[in-house]
Amino acid sequence: MATINGVRLDIDRMDDNRSHVNLSYRICFSQCEAMAGSVFVENVTLRGDDPIWDDHLLTLHNRCIKAKPGCIRRKFSRIVSNKVLDEDPDTIIFGWVIGNKDEVYARVRLTPFSANGSQGDSNVEKAHFGPAG
Repeated sequence: MATINGVRLDIDRMDDNRSHVNLSYRICFSQCEAMAGSVFVENVTLRGDDPIWDDHLLTLHNRCIKAKPGCIRRKFSRIVSNKVLDEDPDTIIFGWVIGNKDEVYARVRLTPFSANGSQGDSNVEKAHFGPAG
């Protein structure tokens, strides 16, 4: 199975409304995956770290990637609203702001692509096609 390593997230606050999110990592494919031309769904998300469950904040990337010999470096950069990154909202009591620190991490997931069947249904036409018609 392909491996993901060196996942590094940097978030630089630009102003009160926006931050610059930079993510980099490396994907290494096995020789068999490269020879077979295996395809994976590459899903990259930002998540809020919390004690009970982690919150999905944003999907940065969700596309297919084809295995190649060796390793490849991946980089994503995006300007994100601070409202999205504010996963632990501040508390305001009688006008006093108590800041709650936000903990954000990136998750990179590779899932082997599996072709699935698909179907689509048309609208329903109503008529009398029998003798009453």
